[in-house]
Amino acid sequence: MNLSEIARHVQLDYKNVDQYLSVLQRLYILRRLAPWHRNELKRVIKTPKLHFIDAGLLTTVRGFDAAALVADRTRFGPILESYVFGELLKLATIAGQELHLFHDRDKDQVEVDFIVETSAGNLIGIEVKNAATVQAADFRGLERLRSIAGDQFRQGVVLYTGTSALPFGDRFAAVPLSALAH
Repeated sequence: MNLSEIARHVQLDYKNVDQYLSVLQRLYILRRLAPWHRNELKRVIKTPKLHFIDAGLLTTVRGFDAAALVADRTRFGPILESYVFGELLKLATIAGQELHLFHDRDKDQVEVDFIVETSAGNLIGIEVKNAATVQAADFRGLERLRSIAGDQFRQGVVLYTGTSALPFGDRFAAVPLSALAH
C-alpha cells in the first residue's frame, strides 16, 4: 500500500486518504495488514498491505461478475487473497489464543501472503495460489521464512484450488482452499 500513489490516483492529499482508510477500517470494510519482521522497528518502516475484509464486496466494487472472473483468472487472485484474509481473521477470533496476522515481501519480491504469529512467537506461513496444481517453486517465500524464523517456524502452507492435501517436504504442505470452511 502506497498512500502517496493512492492519493495521486484519487487526486487527494495523502493525509486525507489515510483518514478515509482509517474510517473504512473502523467500519470493518478494509484492514491494513502489517509487514512481518523480527525487528519491531522495521515493521513500522515497511509498507503494509491493504485488504478488503469481504471478498464479495471487493468483487462488487471492482465491477466483476462470475463470467468476468472465469474469463480472466488473473483478476481472481487478489479477490481470492482477500477471501483468505477474511477467513483467517474469523479463525483468529476463535483460536483460543492471541494470533497476529502479517505479510512479508523482500526486496526481490519474494513474498508470503500471510504469516500467523502466536503470542509465543511461533509462525505459520500461508501462500495463496489461484491454481489447481502446486509446484515446489510455490514454496519459495515459505522456504525463505523458514530459514529466517528457524525453530519458531511451525508450518508452511500453500492454499490452492485443487482438491487434495499434499505434503511438500519438511513442514510444508499444499492444502485445498476448501479446508478453510471446515
